[in-house]
Amino acid sequence: MDRNRLRSSQPACKRNQPAAGFRQSPGPFARFAAMVRRDPVLMMTAQFGRSPVREAAYHLRERRPDLDLKQSWRLFASLKDWGNRWPAEQHTFAAGLILSAAGDPAVDRAVGRCLADLARLGRPLPWGSIGYRVLWRPQFALNPNGWPPEELSPSPFAYARLAVADNTPEFCPWFDPILYSPEPDFSVFDTGLQWSEARHIRWVTLDGKAVLCVGYTPDG
Repeated sequence: MDRNRLRSSQPACKRNQPAAGFRQSPGPFARFAAMVRRDPVLMMTAQFGRSPVREAAYHLRERRPDLDLKQSWRLFASLKDWGNRWPAEQHTFAAGLILSAAGDPAVDRAVGRCLADLARLGRPLPWGSIGYRVLWRPQFALNPNGWPPEELSPSPFAYARLAVADNTPEFCPWFDPILYSPEPDFSVFDTGLQWSEARHIRWVTLDGKAVLCVGYTPDG
């Protein structure tokens, strides 16, 4: 997959320099904290309902009262609530961070959508992998979680997959272009939130008439 396709839809990221005043090179999270200071940070877990990861998130918030860490699962009551509010509220966050369980890099589609939108806004984004301790990854990528491009409706609960990507700018993850379009890919109904697959829907001209086509095409 050509990475330049997505970079054209996101702001260019610059490698962040260590904050002044450190005698030794600070770690990834210290560099991130120096960047965001007291600005609001959206703290997310890769999967909803993963209590061990959430426990680590609570501990991180307790250890870092100097940071304004906003817990996504307390901000948004449900996926429907998130879908109604996210398009307007994403601009209020100065940064984001994602926490995942060690050995389980699967990412919920809504969580990945948050990361992609914040990245497009130029917000810094680190990834913390939680095992015996939190291993912070300042350079990472999101890829499809094993599903082929022609699949119409990948599972939203394990939609994407986190991976280390040493060739990306720090705190500026790379997203496989098939995952998220610049435009919203969800709609909210009375029954809840529904995802759409823009890559499978397009208008083409046949015999001088516009025809709506649904299905995978390799150049999409």
